[in-house]
Amino acid sequence: MIAGKPTFTDLLDWVEGRLSPERSDEVRSYVDSGDPTTLESVEWIRGFLRDAEAARLEKPPAELSDRLRGMFVGLHHPSQGDDWSDASLVFDTRSGLAAAGVRSGDDGVHLAFASELGRFVLDATPAGPDEVDVTGLLVRSGDGTGVDLAFLQGGTLVRAARVSRDGRIDVRGVPVDVDELWLTAGTTKVRARLDLQGG
Repeated sequence: MIAGKPTFTDLLDWVEGRLSPERSDEVRSYVDSGDPTTLESVEWIRGFLRDAEAARLEKPPAELSDRLRGMFVGLHHPSQGDDWSDASLVFDTRSGLAAAGVRSGDDGVHLAFASELGRFVLDATPAGPDEVDVTGLLVRSGDGTGVDLAFLQGGTLVRAARVSRDGRIDVRGVPVDVDELWLTAGTTKVRARLDLQGG
């Protein structure tokens, strides 16, 4: 049986057949255990995929296509304008402060930041060769606008995600050599320098 509850992404990948045979068996085992929330998620995914397959596709208006293309190019070829603010690192367990009673760096990297969007913490735990799972929490003050995340390495986008409505961050399989995180909410843009290598 799977060690923990599969994420929504795990379930989507399982339904669409993208998991390794071993991982697929683990997820199937958890689904077969009858957890109501998991079964509801699986049914929602299957229904969504059925509806998506049956949907008639329309060509989007040219303005929308141009806007989406511009967003994609902007993430993959980022510019460093004056409209970005930098997050401040306020805690790193590798700094020797772990002796104060927090977890050591042996089980990953634990970081805390202060920023224009609010305070956020990130836990990066080993997930495989050269990958980490990044979980955390963003505590915001503001209008509740959704927050998008972009993990970059050397200025190139490698992973994108969205903060959940309750502020939770959960991004699996992030390359350990990412060196920057962008958080955007409306017109507010924050950059954080990252070092996710274990201590």
